[in-house]
Amino acid sequence: MSEDPTDAADGAGDPGTLVPEGSALTAVWRPTAAHVRAVVVALALLGIGVVMRRPDAVALGAPLAVVAVWSHLRRPEVAPVVHAWLRHGVLREGQTTAWTATVEPGPGVEEVALAVTETEFTRYTPASQCVAAGDVGDGGVGNVGDSGPAATRLDVFCQSTRWGLRRLGPATCAVTGAFGAHVWEPAPVHAPLVPTVPLPEAFSARTPAPDPDGLVGRSRSRHHGDGSELADVRGFRFGDRLRRIHWPVSVRTGELHVTTTYADEDSEILLLVDAMQDLGRSSGFDGEGSSLDNGVRAAAAVAEHYLRAGDRVGLQVLGAHQSPRLSPGLGTNQLRRLLDVLARVRVADGGVVDEKRLRGQLLHPVSAGTLVVFLTPAVSVSVLAHAAQLSRRGTSTIVVDTLPRAMATGDLTDEQLAGLVPEQSGSASARLAWRLRLLERSREVSRTRLAGVPIVPWVGPGTLDLVMRDIAKQRRSPRVVTR
Repeated sequence: MSEDPTDAADGAGDPGTLVPEGSALTAVWRPTAAHVRAVVVALALLGIGVVMRRPDAVALGAPLAVVAVWSHLRRPEVAPVVHAWLRHGVLREGQTTAWTATVEPGPGVEEVALAVTETEFTRYTPASQCVAAGDVGDGGVGNVGDSGPAATRLDVFCQSTRWGLRRLGPATCAVTGAFGAHVWEPAPVHAPLVPTVPLPEAFSARTPAPDPDGLVGRSRSRHHGDGSELADVRGFRFGDRLRRIHWPVSVRTGELHVTTTYADEDSEILLLVDAMQDLGRSSGFDGEGSSLDNGVRAAAAVAEHYLRAGDRVGLQVLGAHQSPRLSPGLGTNQLRRLLDVLARVRVADGGVVDEKRLRGQLLHPVSAGTLVVFLTPAVSVSVLAHAAQLSRRGTSTIVVDTLPRAMATGDLTDEQLAGLVPEQSGSASARLAWRLRLLERSREVSRTRLAGVPIVPWVGPGTLDLVMRDIAKQRRSPRVVTR
């Protein structure tokens, strides 16, 4: 999802929403190092020429002296009015925002510039991350009659290429006088952290959730009630509605018969995103993704699909620090809250505290009729064991494998191995260790499948259709569960 920088920036809201207190930047005019060097060198050369009677030194120092004197006479004395802000407070992957600065120059100003500090997973336009405009003072381009020089606007466009909290900037604005001899440079402007919500991948599911158990929705329940799907035809009973009478059967049998339907209820889906590891390297929304990238984007896609279908969706990020459990909810507000939680996911450090946090998160109860979807690279034994335990208790459970396909082989490149083993480890031993880890992962996956938990790779649309159809068939047949 890429868009024109100008269109994205012009769609911003109130420019002042992200401006810190005291939006008009403050600074003082000061001589630049170049001006000081020119003055010192000119005085030195003129002094040498006069004392030592060296006309060549005078010839070299005279131009510098003229420039220094002219710059001093043309030095600005009035501070310009400068405002700088970041246009958007929330972004989606691939969306473009802009650092914008407006400068109302005073007399003697010749050039203004805006520069933005480079940050990870951000593309800049222009690529140099800075823009400048010249001839903005008296007699320059942009002057408006007697009202003085017009305000000059500078934009540096920033495109966020990966979900997460992005610190765009800080941005630095500078205003210079004649020959760059004097500069007005306020302190860098910092913007709040900008959440970049994940861009949901294409996803659709034709099969409804296997066990809807809510109030009102579009999923067919196992119970009879007011709905749109025919259940059976039975004899008329006291209290049946007349519009339910099935006239063809009633005429043929000579007795009144009515139709019954299945109730339409909403389902509850709980998404569990495994953030204990992040395997692979991320190159942004238009490149390769890591296991956590796949999990976060898949969770956003599944949540968006079922929320638009009228179901209730909840979220729990396993192992992540400061990621609250999101109770099941409905509507666009729930989707907004869910995307905001996903944008703030941070991979666990792998320490003892994270393991304790994971065990505590797995103790949260799951209500009856909930479809639990694990999005995990299937490396954590605790996560797979919890999925098997939920399945044995009778909870509909699906595990979506988010491990990148390139990581499922032992023949990894040195760049891929860099994120798996310490730097001092050799590539040969690292590949051997990863093969052993893949064998352990295969064993744990087989055990989980034997426990009745389907494990499917994430392939986008249709990922859950077959397994949900099989789960629905199993729910209609008797089976033994553990309480």
